[in-house]
Amino acid sequence: MDAPGARICKAFFLTASPVPMILPPVSHSWLPWWTSVATRPLRPWWPHTWWRMEASPAHPPTVYLTFDDGPTAIATEALLRILRHYDARATFFLIGHHVQAHPQRVRRIVEAGHAVGNHTFTHVDAWQTARSTVIRELEDTARVIRAHTGGPVPLLRPPYGHLTPALCRWAGRHGARVVMWDVMPADFQRGASPTSVARFTTAHVRSGSIVVLHDNPMTEPVTLQALEAILRWGTARGWRFEALPTPTTGP
Repeated sequence: MDAPGARICKAFFLTASPVPMILPPVSHSWLPWWTSVATRPLRPWWPHTWWRMEASPAHPPTVYLTFDDGPTAIATEALLRILRHYDARATFFLIGHHVQAHPQRVRRIVEAGHAVGNHTFTHVDAWQTARSTVIRELEDTARVIRAHTGGPVPLLRPPYGHLTPALCRWAGRHGARVVMWDVMPADFQRGASPTSVARFTTAHVRSGSIVVLHDNPMTEPVTLQALEAILRWGTARGWRFEALPTPTTGP
């Protein structure tokens, strides 16, 4: 991305502040729509970044569920049980220090056929942290995940969706992909309910959509019930739920 383009995009994101801090949650009724729809004009500016996947008319409609912030002591296992019940696959974006605390859950995620990605080591905000610190967090997280999976970690998602040109360049150098989303039902938002999360998702999802949810004790009561409703809705219509494809290269 050229410097003027980077400045324009970053200024827009900073002004709009599309994704609030997860802790504590905030209440903005426009948030799911904003992060899912209003960011579309900005997407071509960001290289090495996936917002949604290409749909193939030769295959059944496919949705890519993603879960940020794990692994966690309770929520991860519950998510895995629900996904297994519906024969669904997903992608988990892991925080490095959570990987260190729950290494066995990383292995369970991978053994169940799900993909894993990098969500930094301490859930660092790339807009408010030195570039060198963000890169170090990505490298440290890739290393600890790789120690438990035995392979590269070619997918990453910046906490809060805070993209930067440096982060995209780092991904490009390592053959990785930055994964954003086109459907964000805001399961972390104060006032969110299983019904509101499921309804927003089913109203906006389309084949190739990347949906962001959370593997987080604070969102667990909402997310688990919403996930069941989303999977029931999709499987009844012949939709598939798959893990994101993983490039063979990566940090």
